[in-house]
Amino acid sequence: MNAEPPGSQPPENQLPANKLPGNLPVLTQLASFDELPTLTEIVAPADPPPAAPALSEEEMQQLLKQLEAHLDAVFTQKLNLHLEKLQRLAVKQAVSEFRAALPQLLRDALNK
Repeated sequence: MNAEPPGSQPPENQLPANKLPGNLPVLTQLASFDELPTLTEIVAPADPPPAAPALSEEEMQQLLKQLEAHLDAVFTQKLNLHLEKLQRLAVKQAVSEFRAALPQLLRDALNK
């Protein structure tokens, strides 16, 4: 059983107070519903993400070849799966059509 008293955990859609980010705006006064406060300060990330390193033409060509090979492999795999599925479906349909036509084919062969 849970040993914590009821109400000690925050609701599902709220973070515990010790996990809140430090750059949240702070309310300094109460407002009526007619005068809702608006956030005018734009909070930017503390550290912008590092810029991607510049790639040489040779590195770009190498990455392009790797990407092309990967896309080719994925496309081929997906295409093979679909072709196998269609082939199984075609065989199943042909067998079904043969079974449906078999009685008539046997009758025709016996009546000759």
